[in-house]
Amino acid sequence: MNLVESDAVLSSIPLFPSHKQNYLLIKSQPADILPWSLFCANDISPKYDTPQFPPSVDASASNLVVKADAPPAWVEKYRTVPLIGNYLNIMTQVQSYYAVLENCVDFIAADLEKGLESEWIGKRVGVKEKSKVE
Repeated sequence: MNLVESDAVLSSIPLFPSHKQNYLLIKSQPADILPWSLFCANDISPKYDTPQFPPSVDASASNLVVKADAPPAWVEKYRTVPLIGNYLNIMTQVQSYYAVLENCVDFIAADLEKGLESEWIGKRVGVKEKSKVE
C-alpha cells in the first residue's frame, strides 16, 4: 500500500479523527522552524508494574520496527476481496500494532539525543514490536 492509498483508506475509517486534525495542524509548521515528529503507536502498555531505574536491559528501541509515514511491516492481505478488501486488510492487522512503553521511551530518548540530525523530523513515526512481525 503506498502512502496515498494508506492515507485514503485510513482517513475513511474514523478510528481517531482528532489525530488527523493534530497532524494537519503540526504539518502546517515548517520543520526547519519547529522540528516536529508525531510518534504513532496504536497501543502502548508498560512491561513492568513499576518504573525500572536504571532501565531494564531488555527495554530497547531495537525491539521495535519503525517506519516513517506508514505502518511498519505492513503486509498486503485481502486487497483483492471486492469492496471490503482494504478494510479487511486494516482490521486484520491493526491489533498487532502495539508497543511496549519501555521500548518506546528508549526510542524517543535516543531520537532526542540526535537533536536536529534526527531522521524523523517532519514525519509521522509508526512503531510495532519486532515480536509481532510476521
